[in-house]
Amino acid sequence: MRIISQPRCGATSKTEITSARLSAISYRSQFEDGGGSKAEAEGRYASPRLLCVDSVCCERTLGFMGEKFPKKQKQPGLPHVTRRTFLGTTLVSGATLLAGGSSAIFGASSSTGTSANPDSMWKLGGDLPVNRLGFGAMRITGDGIWGWPADRANAIKVLKRAHELGVNLIDTADAYGPEVSELLIAEALHPYPKGLVIATKGGLTRPGPGQWVPNGRPEYLKQCVDKSLKRLRLDRIDLYQLHRIDPKVPVEDSLGALKEMQQAGKIRHVGLSEVSPEQIERARKILPIVSVQNQYNIGNRKWENTLVYCEKERLGFMPWSPVGGNRGLNSERGLEAAAKDHSATVYQLALAWLLHRSPVMLPIPGTSSVAHLEENMAAAALKLTPADWKTIDALAGRA
Repeated sequence: MRIISQPRCGATSKTEITSARLSAISYRSQFEDGGGSKAEAEGRYASPRLLCVDSVCCERTLGFMGEKFPKKQKQPGLPHVTRRTFLGTTLVSGATLLAGGSSAIFGASSSTGTSANPDSMWKLGGDLPVNRLGFGAMRITGDGIWGWPADRANAIKVLKRAHELGVNLIDTADAYGPEVSELLIAEALHPYPKGLVIATKGGLTRPGPGQWVPNGRPEYLKQCVDKSLKRLRLDRIDLYQLHRIDPKVPVEDSLGALKEMQQAGKIRHVGLSEVSPEQIERARKILPIVSVQNQYNIGNRKWENTLVYCEKERLGFMPWSPVGGNRGLNSERGLEAAAKDHSATVYQLALAWLLHRSPVMLPIPGTSSVAHLEENMAAAALKLTPADWKTIDALAGRA
């Protein structure tokens, strides 16, 4: 795969705008990364078109960036762009900037995002503003979410690039590696930029690759919090999530331990993972809950009732496996035509669908590839009308 970078652009003579730069990513129908389980999990992008954004963004539909540009490539409402003008001149105009400029997607600053368009923001617990499209740091570890990655320098590069692209919500867990993901985050980003929220999880042990066993014992969870603080080099964890409710331990005991750690100033907010509305209600009798992280995507809506509950109660909903994980999306084939119509990949469309599905939705797509990270983040600029959303929703339902 290739990345074609556009130099930083200045304001045009016709429109006074913030300087911007674009990176256009050209994806071939067959990836050149040699395959492998992780590559297959991340490399399902085959659309010849792509909506591209960079750390300062504009909304722009670009044609296929092959060896040659067609002589004419024009879309309604957009001026004709030749290869020369794309590579050598400013491609930004006031008409193509998103409302509020790049801040509408990622925030005015890559470190705070506090001046972003409200539609692109969410306040965890009412006091932690985050850009709604975050980053999941599970896949920066080794295969099977076990051990160190084969290319540690690349993992560091991915984390740094995520921040450059405006990500200020990074989700991890002590079970990722185990411990490796948290250590890499600290290595890449500490001292942390202002406004960066790191959410981690505890209560799910890793006996071996691909194995996940709940452990909700209070004494164990307290140790988890202390060890995560040390690995992440933090004095307080902004969002600590109970990774799974342990059926062998009363949830009151597990969350009681987290409440003690919160009262001790080691945790700011508490969240849950893979829970029903009834379990959330039970948990909220013990301590405040600000977020829920359940599996959810356009092709898997098992936890729709939990999402509806979160909307009603104004809790952040962080869908894990937002583009289907290793297995991809069940509705992938049915969405291919719609993705082509929007000059996007199926996975960009799936992320855009999530962002439009609910204002409490906080997708955290993960990857170990900088190119795939950039493509995921470009989904934030993909605008869907209500009619678009309904059409895509119906196509996914029929797939």
